[in-house]
Amino acid sequence: MPSPTTVVTGVRAKWGVSDCGQLMGQPAEAGIASIEPEGVYEHLAIGVLEEGFTLAYKAGGGDNVKYDVYGSSSGINCISHNICRDNADELVKVTESVTDDGFITIRQTFIISKNGTRVVIRMDLSNCAKRDLDDFLVKRYADIDVDTGGTAGWANFQARWDKNRDSVFTYNLDGDAPKGKRGHVVNMVAMPSDLPLEGTYVGKLGSKQYASRDNPDLLSPLPTGRTDGDGILQ
Repeated sequence: MPSPTTVVTGVRAKWGVSDCGQLMGQPAEAGIASIEPEGVYEHLAIGVLEEGFTLAYKAGGGDNVKYDVYGSSSGINCISHNICRDNADELVKVTESVTDDGFITIRQTFIISKNGTRVVIRMDLSNCAKRDLDDFLVKRYADIDVDTGGTAGWANFQARWDKNRDSVFTYNLDGDAPKGKRGHVVNMVAMPSDLPLEGTYVGKLGSKQYASRDNPDLLSPLPTGRTDGDGILQ
């Protein structure tokens, strides 16, 4: 079942952070929503409840795929959560989970500026297996809706998609929007880490890219026309 969430409202946006470590709200709440003069545009949460991660690895020859994307979970157990800062300027929430075989501990830190429109998610993975894990893959996965729900939403789960080396982004142009509404851009960006980024992908909604090692049913060619999809960083 989806875990409880902390919902934060800032000057320009609303965010939800679950106790298990996803950027997500309850079904009627925002995972990400921007606050504009004409109303609220929902970007992630209402509809398909999916934002989170997959871990795939081999241990002694056996293949393991564990994932937790809020709406669907397999092989990930939530351990703890803590709000270590919540003031007028910033929310910092830390969550910890472990794979059901005990091999990997996942510690995530969510940093939200209440005056901006960005959330930073830091993932720290620890190998607790006392052995090497091979063919290791980490994915961050989200179904992003540019301006679907909310009081000013209009796009009905349809948006344009594109990507570059380290970013997946979805957007609508102002010309797509009805009178009195506007288009937006929502980015998933992979920041530098000790491991190189293998790839960025845009997949068709409903193919459960989080549950398998590859990324099937990709949207192409990019940029797309207005359609629904998923952003994947790995």
